[in-house]
Amino acid sequence: MITCTIFKINEEVNHSGLGRAALSRLLKKMGIEEKLAISTQGKPYLPSNRKYVSSSHSGKYLVCAISDQPIGIDIEKIRELHPGIVARLQLSDNPFEQWTLREAMTKLTDNPLTMFEEVLFDPNSMQMIDVDPGYVCVIVSDRKLESLTVEKGGYYE
Repeated sequence: MITCTIFKINEEVNHSGLGRAALSRLLKKMGIEEKLAISTQGKPYLPSNRKYVSSSHSGKYLVCAISDQPIGIDIEKIRELHPGIVARLQLSDNPFEQWTLREAMTKLTDNPLTMFEEVLFDPNSMQMIDVDPGYVCVIVSDRKLESLTVEKGGYYE
């Protein structure tokens, strides 16, 4: 089971640590009091592996995912990408979809080099999440995505 919660946030505020704070609050609502740990790459996780977590924010949205299986989630506000980044990462037809997929895969694998690998969309282990027309959001797993629920979480700050 995968639960994805979408929050609206204030774009003008520094959101460093906001994803971890929201994940901790959502875990408590689920009755899980365990404290999140952070990998050397900055990925939040539960040391017990009772649940898997991932979060991302961009623009006016924060997305958090909690699951029984390994996951990575990313949201990106659609904007112009620097041509040098597009060329270096070899982003093609849909650069924002490819960028977002790679970011989500990087969070799943906890390996920053994943950003340099082309990711082919697999509907069994990846799903686009409809947040807002000006955004791309995707969740990925290393196995078939099982029972994804998307919830609106209101405003979070």
